[in-house]
Amino acid sequence: MQESWQKQETYEVLVIGAGQAGLALGYYLQQQKKNFLLLDASPRVGDSWRNRYDSLRLFTPAPYCNLPGWPLPLPKDYYPTKDEIADYLEQYAQCFQLPLALEQKVNSVTKTSGIFQVQTQKQLFLARQVVIATGPFQRPFVPNYATNPTDSILQLHSYQYHNPAQIPAGKVMVVGAGNSGAQLAVELAQTHEVHLSVKRPPRFYPLQLLGRSVFWWASKTGAIYAPPSSFLGKKMLKQADVVYGRELEVLLQKGEVQLRPEIRAFDQEQVIFQDCTQTSFSSILWATGFRPDYNWLQILGSVAENGTPVHQNGISPIAGLFYLGLSWQRSRGSALLLGAGRDARYIAEQLS
Repeated sequence: MQESWQKQETYEVLVIGAGQAGLALGYYLQQQKKNFLLLDASPRVGDSWRNRYDSLRLFTPAPYCNLPGWPLPLPKDYYPTKDEIADYLEQYAQCFQLPLALEQKVNSVTKTSGIFQVQTQKQLFLARQVVIATGPFQRPFVPNYATNPTDSILQLHSYQYHNPAQIPAGKVMVVGAGNSGAQLAVELAQTHEVHLSVKRPPRFYPLQLLGRSVFWWASKTGAIYAPPSSFLGKKMLKQADVVYGRELEVLLQKGEVQLRPEIRAFDQEQVIFQDCTQTSFSSILWATGFRPDYNWLQILGSVAENGTPVHQNGISPIAGLFYLGLSWQRSRGSALLLGAGRDARYIAEQLS
């Protein structure tokens, strides 16, 4: 077995994931004239954006969505749609002729005699170095409760939601008040009676301050690039995420979206909340985020007991193994488009 794979081509670098992080790294690897390949499970570059809910718009203006070498060709005060970002990523890969292998879902990554073996559902790839750029959105998370809702309640996770037409008539409960939960609550309030279940009341932040995007201020002050080990980084990590924009805040003030506490349990169609109130719902939309899933990474010491990857600034203790695009990998911006190029250049320097 070992003799057979040793006859295969061995890439200098194999990048798992061809989203914004993987593509940005591909740009720098091409400049370094590396023999590399980008693997992705999707049939098209950009599908991770393309498959999200129809109305999704970024809260970062176009100038803060650029990847290295080719700016996003949209007006500076424009907030891109998810399809515009998907098409930009696809065109970016084409523009720089980045080497891609699509529809290659990775089943396992192992390492033998200093060479990584990356087995997809179609074939085996070999590499001296591997960068995992699969991003923070991996396994959809839904909380567990002592009792479950009846099957008559439609339940969707946010990754399954596309538009209000999926949601039957009646009361809908959105669970989770991050930016996705806030946007979905605002959209569904146009067609449904919406209740929003949260651990704590959401904090709202305007998209602009003194006529400038908040990301302009965050970039100019360096706050968006503050390392998690810095004083500012530690302070931001302790704070709950903010909801950008004021749309939900206005609807809450008007009573057009009802704010509810955390869920305690279910009794058929009834949801029992922590304040002991009960309400029946026809549907529940779980905007409760994602959890890491690295079961396919079968190298001892690469993943912690809690399932998160072991790394320092994206550098694994496993020689030749790196990460890119993780939340707070090097800063608050690491998992955002505006941080992809900065972190990709850093990892490319480590690879060289």
